[in-house]
Amino acid sequence: MALPHLIKYVYTHGTDEVIRRGKKIHAIGFVELIEYNDLFGSAILRVKDDTYATYYKVYIQKFKDPKSTSLRCGCPYNLGEICRHEAAALFQLQEMIDRGHLQTEKIKYDQRHTVAKMKAIDLKTLRLLSSTEALEEAQDFLRTSKAKIELAENETVKASVTLKGQIYKVIIRKNEERNFDTSCDYEDTGHPLCLPKMIVLLQLLNAHGSAYFDSIRNLDKEKNKLLEAYGYSLSNDLNGKFEFAYKEGKPFLRVLDNSIKRVVAVAPQLRPVLIPQQVQPAQEAQTEEIIKSLQRIGVVFNFNKKNYPQFTVDVVMGEQNDSHDAFTGKVEKLDISRYVNTDNISENDKELLTLLRKLQETEINKYINRNSPFSGIWENIIHQEEDDLPDETKELMAEYLLPKLKKIFTESTEIPLVFLLPQTKAFKTNNLQQLQQQAEEARPHFFIRKNTHYNIQCRVNAGGIEYDLGDNESASPLFFLYNHQIHLWKNNDVIHLIEKFLPTGKMSVSEEDWNKSLHQFILPLARDHKVDFDKSLIQEIKDGVPEAKLFLQEKGDYLVFQPSFSYKGYETKVRDRDEMLIPQGDKILVVHRNREAENTFIQKLQNLHSNFVYNEDLASLALKGTDVLKNNWFFLFVDAMKEMKTPVFGFEALKNFRFNTAKPQTKIFISSNTDWFDAKVDILFGDQQVTVAEVKRALANKQQFVQLNDGTLGILPEEWLKKYSLLFRVGEGKTNSLKLSRYHLSVVDELYETRDEEELIVQLGKKYENLRQFNNIKEIEPSYHLKMILRPYQVAGYQWLNYLTEIKWGGILADDMGLGKTVQALSYIEYYKKMNVKLKALVICPTTLIYNWENEIKKFTPELSNRIHHGGTRTRVKEELADHDITITTYGTLRSDIKLLMSIEFDYVILDESQAIKNPSSKVTRAACLLNAKHRLCMSGTPLQNNTFDIFAQMNFLNPGMLGTMEFFRQEFAIPIDKFGDPERKEHLKKILYPFILRRTKEQVAKDLPEKLEMILFCEMEDEQRKIYDAYRNDFRNQILGTIEVQGIQRSQLTILQGLMKLRQICDSPAILNEQEKFENHSIKLDELTREITENIGDHKALIFSQFLGMLALIRAKLDELGVKYEYFDGSTSAPDREKAIQSFQKDNEVRVFLISLKAGGVGLNLTAADYVYIVDPWWNPAVEQQAIDRTHRIGQTKNIFAYRMICKDTIEDKILKLQEKKRALAKDLIADDATFVKSLSKEDVEYLFS
Repeated sequence: MALPHLIKYVYTHGTDEVIRRGKKIHAIGFVELIEYNDLFGSAILRVKDDTYATYYKVYIQKFKDPKSTSLRCGCPYNLGEICRHEAAALFQLQEMIDRGHLQTEKIKYDQRHTVAKMKAIDLKTLRLLSSTEALEEAQDFLRTSKAKIELAENETVKASVTLKGQIYKVIIRKNEERNFDTSCDYEDTGHPLCLPKMIVLLQLLNAHGSAYFDSIRNLDKEKNKLLEAYGYSLSNDLNGKFEFAYKEGKPFLRVLDNSIKRVVAVAPQLRPVLIPQQVQPAQEAQTEEIIKSLQRIGVVFNFNKKNYPQFTVDVVMGEQNDSHDAFTGKVEKLDISRYVNTDNISENDKELLTLLRKLQETEINKYINRNSPFSGIWENIIHQEEDDLPDETKELMAEYLLPKLKKIFTESTEIPLVFLLPQTKAFKTNNLQQLQQQAEEARPHFFIRKNTHYNIQCRVNAGGIEYDLGDNESASPLFFLYNHQIHLWKNNDVIHLIEKFLPTGKMSVSEEDWNKSLHQFILPLARDHKVDFDKSLIQEIKDGVPEAKLFLQEKGDYLVFQPSFSYKGYETKVRDRDEMLIPQGDKILVVHRNREAENTFIQKLQNLHSNFVYNEDLASLALKGTDVLKNNWFFLFVDAMKEMKTPVFGFEALKNFRFNTAKPQTKIFISSNTDWFDAKVDILFGDQQVTVAEVKRALANKQQFVQLNDGTLGILPEEWLKKYSLLFRVGEGKTNSLKLSRYHLSVVDELYETRDEEELIVQLGKKYENLRQFNNIKEIEPSYHLKMILRPYQVAGYQWLNYLTEIKWGGILADDMGLGKTVQALSYIEYYKKMNVKLKALVICPTTLIYNWENEIKKFTPELSNRIHHGGTRTRVKEELADHDITITTYGTLRSDIKLLMSIEFDYVILDESQAIKNPSSKVTRAACLLNAKHRLCMSGTPLQNNTFDIFAQMNFLNPGMLGTMEFFRQEFAIPIDKFGDPERKEHLKKILYPFILRRTKEQVAKDLPEKLEMILFCEMEDEQRKIYDAYRNDFRNQILGTIEVQGIQRSQLTILQGLMKLRQICDSPAILNEQEKFENHSIKLDELTREITENIGDHKALIFSQFLGMLALIRAKLDELGVKYEYFDGSTSAPDREKAIQSFQKDNEVRVFLISLKAGGVGLNLTAADYVYIVDPWWNPAVEQQAIDRTHRIGQTKNIFAYRMICKDTIEDKILKLQEKKRALAKDLIADDATFVKSLSKEDVEYLFS
């Protein structure tokens, strides 16, 4: 019926001020739990001070054990036993336990005292504090009957409820926290409020409302509490001394007489500051003189109290003698319930006085009332002097008094003056007998002898001397007193034990009762105390062999392993005494425990896992649940225990760790059908069978176990998961069979390679047997003219495409940018036409690449006819799309013309830069999936750009259903890989995708590449840019041709040069034109550069050259927008800044792009960190561009260089390129600059350029 021990700790050790402020801090929410360990019963709470905005940490250790609980706060106010922050922390911790926030085990309620935490009778709270059945039964009861209210006053209601002929007593009262203390003799351990309590509370709520207890409030009780601080009560004459004021119905005390002081002064609210002081010798002498003249207080143990604890503590004051160990003359008895002037006593005595006030009867009663609010109410006991107290009250008294007495006996810095007032003696100075209090505790020692009956004698070891307990001169069981030497006992348990032997110190047991007394009293006694037996009663064994057992239990996230040892069938705890007493008939067998053998067992157990946590107090080991499952440790543990022949108990009591000790037995039979594989699966844990659905559920929840029908958990060992988890992830099924797509041949193949013939049988059809060996790709020769062009890795890609066609799989050719994906695809399409006579292929690519495809077809496979299906003039006639081999279109056109395109049956559909369909829900992705094609191919240097989900739509286009539904892929692969970095899922996805993706990096095929590869990147202007270009071209054409007609071509060179410059700028972007009318930025080259940098070059580094600073400025702005780090310089960059930029680009891996003005970067640079070069606006003179490319292709370069010239199709750039072919020799040998180039132009050339 007592309070929870955490709250009791506050009331036992805290002053009223500490308790008040601790409650305040807790009530305003200034306490926060920041760390909690259920295994060790420790917690760390952060507490904000109620006066200053300062946070302190409170450390609470072993809070589950009332005897071992300890606290530590980091505040400077922690000068007493407990500070306000520690009090607040304990209140918060207890509240969290009450609410079940920290409870790992179900709370059992004792209805004799439960607390209902509500400020008024509230129906919602009542529902939470009782069972649904109790609430309904209470409501039913009140419809026909009523509880009998016997008492309703002082915020206390006493009632009786008759249920099934039995009367149950109910008490409900408001406590100091303004919650409800409740008591009843009804049995209900599951809820704070039982049925009779609910009946009374509901009856009061219905009859009088929620605030009924406030209406029967006793203000006199609250007034007495206020007066108590000054040593007064309402029974005293208060006229002229005090008056009461009321606010919101609550009394407040006003002191009228200024001479009346508080019994204990309230500590001022000041932040403590330590100021070092130096005391002068003269001052020291003066201080010593003052101390000598000080008075001292003495402690008097008055043994004239008749009932428990048979003493009171009084205080006397007088002048001390020169030796400071006694009084001189008479002493004065102090009334410490009132204010005492302490100016003339030492600091030590002031502290002692505070402690002695805690030992007064009012304080003891206050503690008892808090802890046992219903003690004696039903018995209607009015305690008289001669009455004995209930055992519960005695227990609470001893619990309260003992720690405070110990502080007086052991912790005083100055030995206090202690006196005894014997029984029946009057309180006079002459009757006080001086005592010597001893810090050493008195220890009981028992002797058992046998005569006609069994005699148990209790002796006491006090100060190294042994006495009979009967020699004790103390009337109180709390002390051992002999010859003016007074000792305390160790704890309450010893006090209760001693009381059984008082007053003689002896106990007699008959032969008939000996056996019962031996088991119930003697053996438990011998565990904690020294017991000597008559030699005729005992037999000793010194080399006992312990039988080890292991008990399992759960503590939060931990599984606890508790060793236990038994000798001759009797259990012993690790911390028990070294001698085991085992009854043998009417005699006792004394077995000396084999500590060495016990410690060896514990050490062997501890060696089973490096992460075991050892609890020294319990000699137990604990291991986190995740560690139990990891690396098949649980099975290793079970095997080790079997090997050590150690029984393990407690499996059936576990909830989260109730493991089945059997390993899974697996039988899988895989067979092939036309387009899928069937896998029949049988998994057994002993005699418990597991379905496919249960395994799939465990894998989805990242669990290493499955729930079995007998309630146990079957553990899936790690090697089992590694071998079979991918099969269960990709397979579809629920009971005992799985269906796998034909695309999952790699999964079946891997299982076949690592199979255990007892577990796995694979029986495939001939078609799949032929395909099993993925490496056996048929070698086919490319056509003669391509054989001379294709590099070895490109031939391998060409043959891989044929392999995909033969097995009717779609795949992704994912070679690095610049490795010739286009030529590999064209080579195979040419071969396909040769083998099948006819060909109808569709190539879908970004707008900027359509002319690259056209040029590549003309260059490498000129016998393949092609048609560009793009732009406003494109055909809408199906037949016109069928009269050539390859149709080239864009993703935008695909989306617009999907109805037309899906009506055509294609032999091959190729998606170039296939990351364009990475969004499965986009219109272009859906359109691509609607195409009717026998074979499909994706091409992308970066099939995965941002996350794993990018691959899903591409694979779904190639091999529909291969990766399951979109939601399945997201949950099984995308989220675990991208969000949690799950290596297992990443490896599983890699295994599935392996046959469908061919990727070679530049580094892998470096030996097959030339050191430098130069290519042209054709760009197709968008409409807005094209309109501006055409307008300027027509204007310049008329102007230039008119000037030539009038002045001749030689005198028209400046005009021609100006026209060429303007058109070149428009090819970059009309926004860089130096015109009065400013144009918006329409730049296909900027769009293409953005795509290249974000999608193609990956982690490689690139140099970007342009002749126009305006274009470089546009690129800079775009890179800033994308968050791409870069360096920059042009002709105006100083030498130090230029060097700084070069070093940054060369050494910083995050700087991926270097923007350089073509003329400024022509010479004197060494930029070997780059392996991609983009010439944004190439021109007539290739020597200047070659110098730019050579900035990276020079000594020290270990990578192959890819250089791209960006050319706008059907513009001045495209025509210059064609003109170069005509005048190649001239361009190489004679032309060095723009002026020379213009001079070399004929009138026909000019007409061609501006046409």
